[in-house]
Amino acid sequence: MQSRSKIPIWFVFILASLLAGCATASPPFTDDFSDPASGWGASSHETYVRGYQQGRYLFQIDVPRLLVWAVSGRTYTDVELEVIGKAAGQPDNHFGLVCRYRDEQFYYFAISSDGYYGIFLMDAEGDLHPLGARAMLRSPVIHTDGTDNRIAASCMGSTLTLYVNGQQVAQVQDETYTSGDVGMAAGALSQGGASIWFDDFEATRP
Repeated sequence: MQSRSKIPIWFVFILASLLAGCATASPPFTDDFSDPASGWGASSHETYVRGYQQGRYLFQIDVPRLLVWAVSGRTYTDVELEVIGKAAGQPDNHFGLVCRYRDEQFYYFAISSDGYYGIFLMDAEGDLHPLGARAMLRSPVIHTDGTDNRIAASCMGSTLTLYVNGQQVAQVQDETYTSGDVGMAAGALSQGGASIWFDDFEATRP
């Protein structure tokens, strides 16, 4: 007669949870926006336009105090993001990466074309809250001459980190959001007329 070992029920539950997490987490991906059908979509309104243009992804913000975003349709818990951003038009802008997007709530890792940066939380009421500082701070590593800026963001547990052109500029702790979609965002401050171009988006799972 063969003997069989019993597996504790708590182990079964833990294993099932881990497998479920692996099944629902999206795989890593990259996008150079050369294919307009790659999943980011496009929108055209009186106040803004976003979509694929000339092999890149464009946000055109025509009115002040407006934030517009696009997400990939993929879900992550811990994720590392990177994108190349370039601003044109009015310099009174901000742009960057989004993680843990769900129901229009997310973390926003932003820089501006005049050299400022910040990490923000978008809440359910549509308000942006700076994390770790009362306002955006200035950094010399941000290119202010109209050339490309390489923006990277890390969402690891409660640790949120922003990198610009290979240098860490901010790190904060926040536990409000734990998983969600990833993407890009751009906005205007006191003036409209900002144009933000994104290229070479990358999402990796650590």
